[in-house]
Amino acid sequence: MVCVSSRSKLVLRPLGFLLLLVAFLAVNGCTVINLKDYSFRDLFKKKSATIDKTAEQLALSGMAKLEKKDYEKAAEDFKNLKEHYPYSKYAILAELKLGDAYFGELHYNEAALSYEEFVRLHPRNEVIPYVLYQVGMSHFLTFTTVDRDPEETKTAVQAFEKVIQNFPQSEYAAKSQQQIIECKKRIISHMFSVAKHYYINKRYAAAKTRLDAMKEKYPQAVADLGYGPIVDKMLAKCDQEVAKGDRRPDFWTRVGF
Repeated sequence: MVCVSSRSKLVLRPLGFLLLLVAFLAVNGCTVINLKDYSFRDLFKKKSATIDKTAEQLALSGMAKLEKKDYEKAAEDFKNLKEHYPYSKYAILAELKLGDAYFGELHYNEAALSYEEFVRLHPRNEVIPYVLYQVGMSHFLTFTTVDRDPEETKTAVQAFEKVIQNFPQSEYAAKSQQQIIECKKRIISHMFSVAKHYYINKRYAAAKTRLDAMKEKYPQAVADLGYGPIVDKMLAKCDQEVAKGDRRPDFWTRVGF
């Protein structure tokens, strides 16, 4: 019997693997892959989409569709232009008009993002007053009902204020001023709705806080909306009840609110 030491087994095992590898390559000699020259990145490449229009043709096509109010197809042309010709002289047009196409489609969230991207990329462009105004309008129109939190409206106010501060002589400054008034009316309507809810449920301190804020921050909007008399009446009742002190926790306090 021939004894093979454990050390010899360690030498023979790699040798056996090498023999198997040589045998495999011999059998498959015609299909051996040269790993040195092969790029594994080829496995992950996607075929690039082809485009049969030039940058100029896409720009003209998009503008024509925008003129016809075919906003969805106009957006497709402008997106294709941006994707396939990012360094074309028409790319900046696509960046601007894509926002207009989204706005026309009533896709206000997408429009706001597109306009905001334009401002970041081209902060000194001559159309910035218009773009900032459109940012404001996109956020303003995103807001739908009075009972929703008016954060979009507040964001709209910020955009309109930028137009007034940075471009006071532009035609969009006056438009922005008017829109700010409308934004404040909307914010007041929301605040009054919340105050009324607290008032009806006899949470007078909470109602008073909101009613006071309405009169202090937005006196003109309160007057324009005709809320003055009812706000004063509600405040008188709130002041009277709050002055009594917390003799007994109200229902909302008792249930943990």
